[in-house]
Amino acid sequence: MAASQEKLRQRSRCAITNCMWRAVLAPIAGYVAIGILVIFTDQLFSLLTHGFDSGAQPPRYYYALSLLTDSLYTVLGGYLCAALAGQRARRATLILIVGGELVGIGSVIAFWHTQPHWFAIALLLVYPPAVWAGSRIRMRGEPSVASL
Repeated sequence: MAASQEKLRQRSRCAITNCMWRAVLAPIAGYVAIGILVIFTDQLFSLLTHGFDSGAQPPRYYYALSLLTDSLYTVLGGYLCAALAGQRARRATLILIVGGELVGIGSVIAFWHTQPHWFAIALLLVYPPAVWAGSRIRMRGEPSVASL
């Protein structure tokens, strides 16, 4: 009897540790996925946009298209984060939002003089609801996960 109780305790410790790791790694995976998609799309845009190279100022429509695709990728990143986090999706989503906003603020400061201000501010404003939407889509219909 004592041996089975000890096994049960060890399993629950492993489950708790697994959940904690998932809550930490899921936002990282979501953020990395967003970053990879954004970088890939920016490279693709630079190849497909006439007169756009690394030294030139991109045309205005580039920023609108970039905002649209970045928003879509952020929804996907929120979805991935919630999917990987499992029962800790709410916490992982919050970590992804806060961490992404902190990196975004640093990025806005670093690139303030190289991109339109409306674009930088729009990215900061769109990011949290886009992550939340992706997470919410993933958690919809899952009774074991508390809604946001």
